[in-house]
Parts: sequence; C-alpha cells; structure tokens
Amino acid sequence: MTLSLTPAAVCQCFTLVSLCTSIADPNWIEVRNTSDPSGRQLIYGVAFTLHAAQNLTDTGPLGGSNGLGLWLLYALAAVCYGTVLLSSSAFLLDFLGIGTAHPRPIGALHVCTAVLSVAILGVFSACMFVISRNLQKLGAPAKGSVSADKRILELHVGESLIIAILGIIFSCSAAAFSLCSQSDRGGTSSRDCAVIEEGADTEPLMGGAEREECVGEVSPD
Repeated sequence: MTLSLTPAAVCQCFTLVSLCTSIADPNWIEVRNTSDPSGRQLIYGVAFTLHAAQNLTDTGPLGGSNGLGLWLLYALAAVCYGTVLLSSSAFLLDFLGIGTAHPRPIGALHVCTAVLSVAILGVFSACMFVISRNLQKLGAPAKGSVSADKRILELHVGESLIIAILGIIFSCSAAAFSLCSQSDRGGTSSRDCAVIEEGADTEPLMGGAEREECVGEVSPD
C-alpha cells in the first residue's frame, strides 16, 4: 500500500481542521443586548445543542425549547458532523492511495463532502431567518429597539461561520482536484490505448512489406 498526499487529500485535511474548529467554537449566532451595560449576549451554535436540555441560555429567540430555531440548530449540528465524517473518510482513503486504484468512488466521496458542506450555509441561513422572525414577534426587530422594556437586541453572525466557510472552500477545492485528476487519468489512458492500437495496425503492414521484399529477392532465381 503506497501512501500519497494528493492535492485533494491536503484540501480535505484543511477541511477537517476548519470544520472541527467551527464545531468546537460555540459562537455561530449572537443576539446582543446593546442597552445592557454588562454587554449581555446570547450565543447559539452547534455546541449549544449538545447540552440543550441542561442549558440555561434563553431559548426565546429560537422559539422556545421546542421551537423551529432549536430544531434547525440540531439540523446544523447533524450536517456539520456528517460533513466531518465524509471528509475524514475521503481524506483517509485518498491518503492510503485507494484513490489511485479506484478514482471514481473516491471522487464521488469528495463531491458528496463538498455538497454536504455547502448545505451548512443553507441550514445556517434558515436558522438566522427564524431567529430574526422570532425577534420581530417578540417586538424586537433584528436591528432595532424594543419599546416595552427599552432593550436593543441585535442579531450578528459569529466567528464560527467564518471558519466553516474556510472549510467549505477547502472541501470544494478537494472535489475540483479529484475531478481534474480523474480527467487527466482518462486522457492519459485514452492516449495509451490509441498508441497501442496504432502499433497493432502497423505491425501487419510491416510484415507484408518484408514478405514482398523476400519474394522479390527469390523470384529471379
């Protein structure tokens, strides 16, 4: 078994690092109370879902303990962990050199990882929309004041999303490198087959020419 660190494997390695960091960082979504002198803020993310039952953080912006926002956070966590699983599998198989012997399955794994990583953005956007709508229902727009209790709540994107976007870029790059390597292998194999067929067609002609020369040499006798 030959170990090979292909460009796709290198990109998947960085994908794993970025996604694992973004999962460990709890700050995906921030709801800040700018009128609070202590700077109190609510933080939601993948880590929030691990101990949601025991978490004391206010779930009002999520729609309550069983609200749609919380279920979207669960979906975000599932997509993130699924992407990490596919990315680690693609990296390991490609690093072990299995991608050289079986390029199509490994290429499909890279593409599936990229597609699932892009789905992170979709789920995150839906979660942001739900939280913004819940804040409006509570009388607090995403960026505005609440006349009832004179609070100013602002919705912000946390740094975890920025780290996750880096992972998405690396994942898409890995898929692109894998597909390009497959096309290069396909072009090389087709050229090799053409050379072999050309050689096979040339050999009988050469044999016939040699036989004609022999006949020409024998006929005068």
